[in-house]
Amino acid sequence: MKQFDDLANLLINPKGSTPIYNCLLYLNDTHKNINYRKAFGCIDTSEETVDINYGFRTGSITKMFTATLILQLMEEGLLCLDDAFLNCLIDSETKNYFSELLFFDGINYSHQITIKNLLQHKSGLRDYYADDERFFKSIMNFPNQNWEWKKVMNTYFEYNLNEKGLFRPNEGFYYSDTNYLLLAVLIEELTHLPYDLVLEKRILSPLSLNATYLEFYQDKKGSASIIYPFHGTYSLKDVNTSFDWGGGGLISSLYDLDIFLRSLLDGKLFNTGKTLQLMMDFEEDPLKKNIRYGMGLQQKEIGGLKFIGHNSAYGGMLFYNIETKLSIILTINQVLAPHKAEWLMKKLVEDFIS
Repeated sequence: MKQFDDLANLLINPKGSTPIYNCLLYLNDTHKNINYRKAFGCIDTSEETVDINYGFRTGSITKMFTATLILQLMEEGLLCLDDAFLNCLIDSETKNYFSELLFFDGINYSHQITIKNLLQHKSGLRDYYADDERFFKSIMNFPNQNWEWKKVMNTYFEYNLNEKGLFRPNEGFYYSDTNYLLLAVLIEELTHLPYDLVLEKRILSPLSLNATYLEFYQDKKGSASIIYPFHGTYSLKDVNTSFDWGGGGLISSLYDLDIFLRSLLDGKLFNTGKTLQLMMDFEEDPLKKNIRYGMGLQQKEIGGLKFIGHNSAYGGMLFYNIETKLSIILTINQVLAPHKAEWLMKKLVEDFIS
């Protein structure tokens, strides 16, 4: 697999304004009996070499787990996808807190946001992280601050993001971490358990994902070291990212992510195949023509093959092709170089096909 080695090594560049110190790469094809796992580069400027079993921040790959939990609760009759989010909340104080989530053209549409809208990023809600630079500055200025969900949403209202809705619910598409924070809140409301315990009980333990846990909410699992991402030349190792929570808070490994995605797309996490089909009801992302979005899942086509999974702002990729049973998992741990992770996946698929 020298061609795969060469591609990964092309990306390693510890110098410059956007250094890439490392790359973890895993290709698994159960049809052709190909199992390729390799680590490249160093953890950071210390020149400590990385190991293939190291954990890493998965970022938005976490959304797949959150969407899975919501659909499991749907199967159990605890919610319907067309239910309004506010109507599903049990606690009256929480319901009142979210009663002014979305204004568009001066009109309050909060009561029209459905669970399905949140899953598909069709709520019209702004992104608490990306849509006001003050939030990012707060994270950088107070890197040790813990961000429980209400503290995050307090900034959302403080910055008047609720008054800057992008469209009426179900009338557009806008990728927003706010959607998945709300879904995690709903999971806690309906199960009467913390989100991390629901994850553990319903997905992590049943699949024996022994290197996967919700950072800042669960204790570290396993003995392997963690590779932390960079934002340019700035290491995010000591930055508390608890604000990511249900939209991006998991630590995992290449091996665990492969188990999860294969189990999900084999239907092992649902009671019926119809639920998986609902999850894979893909629609085009108007801003990214090569990506279609379902419920916590992305679909992209490379070399004539359709891959299902999700990417990450940390330069991570978790994708699987159902027909060939080929999975590709990688991370380059650089926030400012997602295009390079995209390039690597594209070249890997093209080389694999040829």
